[in-house]
Amino acid sequence: MVYVVRITRADIGARVMIRRRIPGPIPLSDVLGTLRSWSSHVLTVETADGSAVQVTEEDIVAARVVPARPAARRPRTVTQPDVANPTGLTRTTPDTTDPGTIVRTQPVERATIPDMTLPDTTHTGTVSLLGVGAADAAGPGPGAPAPAAGPDAVGSDGSVRAERG
Repeated sequence: MVYVVRITRADIGARVMIRRRIPGPIPLSDVLGTLRSWSSHVLTVETADGSAVQVTEEDIVAARVVPARPAARRPRTVTQPDVANPTGLTRTTPDTTDPGTIVRTQPVERATIPDMTLPDTTHTGTVSLLGVGAADAAGPGPGAPAPAAGPDAVGSDGSVRAERG
């Protein structure tokens, strides 16, 4: 592996990354921070936590100038459900009937599901979601069981149909 040292004394004050030799089982370590001084063959780097790390020129394996530290990001916030509105659902209603006015958001007590019954009927039996196909209109095929008697019948495709009357 080839390492390159790309910093000079002119880079004092810049943010640098220095890979250096150290004693121990892992022979290399990185130092990231601002190059504060370079004198008597010793470089001093100030890290993000404010500590000063001194590195001798002979221990440097690789070095380069790196871009400035990115700006601190806004911390993530986790929204907690409102005690008065635990569902988190809201409904917007206008303060007045005039268009273009201020609207107010109010909590929704509970969600409503529209009535799914067919008009002009009070039947509440099982209704097939499958349409009547050409095979159903022609009747059951050879060897198929006959439809069950009664208001609900099982079609040749296994669907349940409710008779309405």
